[in-house]
Parts: sequence; structure tokens; C-alpha cells
Amino acid sequence: MTHIFSVIFISLAVFTVAFHTEEPGPDVRRSADTCGNPADALPFYRAYNPTTVDHFYTANVNALLFTIASYPLQEVAALVFVTQEPSTVPFYRLLNRVATDNFYTTSTTEMDNALQNGYINVTDDPFTYIYPKQVCGSVPLYRLYHETKLDNFYTTSETERLDFIANQGYTDIEIAGYVLPLALTQC
Repeated sequence: MTHIFSVIFISLAVFTVAFHTEEPGPDVRRSADTCGNPADALPFYRAYNPTTVDHFYTANVNALLFTIASYPLQEVAALVFVTQEPSTVPFYRLLNRVATDNFYTTSTTEMDNALQNGYINVTDDPFTYIYPKQVCGSVPLYRLYHETKLDNFYTTSETERLDFIANQGYTDIEIAGYVLPLALTQC
């Protein structure tokens, strides 16, 4: 029950920040032609199963509540869209049940490769959409991987990224895409 309250509290905090921000300066105003509407962005929750060493990300609160016993909530990683907005692309979720690994990518080539290597495309969780390049006040979503633990990890925090590389055995793979920061003052 306390996990449910944590999810509700974090969701309320994110939406409070989203709707009580200062008006951005003229150089970062969003363009309706090229940017998604930040009011449509939802929290992208990060949960973690320490037993199987797997990070799970979703914008679906029901999916989060369903898995919260085995995947306790860690934080809201960023803001993403669940409907396609201007300039966004699908951020596919793939799952390897044998390796217990959730993998996310914007690349259809990576998705096809993962599908040939035991992953399935998870379609019961809503697709999320992110920017493929840094536009509209977005920030990098870093992808790291732990080869021994078979864990894909995603973060917007440069500090967390460097810690996972230096102290936790992860390898820096790439910028998976670009997401909206929790503080929407840049949008």
C-alpha cells in the first residue's frame, strides 16, 4: 500500500512542477510545428527488481502498480509522450523473459536484432514517444548496459551515469533519445 502512495505522491509532484513553471525565454519557446505539447507529457517511471537486476520503465501507472511488488518504484526518470507528437518517434519496449531484461530503443534495426535474439515486443504497455535529436528543451536519455547482469539502464542524470560507469560496472552505450526534463521550464 505504501508503494501506491509513493506512486501517487510522485505523480502529483511531477504534475505540480509541470503546471507551475515560469514562462520560458524566447529562445526556448516550443514551436507547434516541431515540438510536442509539454502538457501532454507523462511521467516515465523507473522501477527496479534487485533480485533479477532489471530496470523497468513505463508511463503506465497500472503497469507500474501491477509490478510494484517485484519492481519497487525508484523515481520518475523523465517525461515522455504516450501519443505521437510532432518530431517524436516510438520508443519501443522489448523484453527478454529468459534474461529478465527490459530493453528500450528508437531504432527499428536494434528492435529487429533484439527480436531475433529472444526478446519480444511488449505492446500491452503503451508505446512511448521521445525525440530522436535534442529539440524542444529535451535532455539526453543515456543508455548504459551491464554485460554480466544483462541489465539495460536509462537515466537523464549525468552524475548517475558517471557513477554507474565508475562504480557499478555499467558500460556507456549511447544516447537512446531525448526526453523532457521533470522541470518543464525549458519547454
